[in-house]
Amino acid sequence: MTKPRPRTFSSTGKVSRGALAAGAALFALSAVTAVVVARAGTVDPATLAGETGRRILGAAEAWQSENPVGCPSITALVDAGYLSESARTDDPWGGRFRIVCDARTASVRSAGPDARFGTKDDVTIGR
Repeated sequence: MTKPRPRTFSSTGKVSRGALAAGAALFALSAVTAVVVARAGTVDPATLAGETGRRILGAAEAWQSENPVGCPSITALVDAGYLSESARTDDPWGGRFRIVCDARTASVRSAGPDARFGTKDDVTIGR
């Protein structure tokens, strides 16, 4: 009885352990590179909160220019068309932004990662 031929990874014959090790090393290197590139493309949550907050602040200031008395809510900005219904109104940590107004200016605030207003990690856009 003849011995069956071993299964191979190539059409030309057996693949050496060295070639398998080199292939595995290249695969591992490409996986590490992919992770580094993917992380480099992510946005810092505080930066994202600032960008979103600036959009909301712009809408609040536009609302204030036409309504000199009062302070709008985010819902009022959406209802009046100053913000689109698809606009992001939550911060990157899942909390809702707040609009705070004084006599002349508005600001937009996020409670930050701890989800509590009045702590060090709050994000404030405007005055």
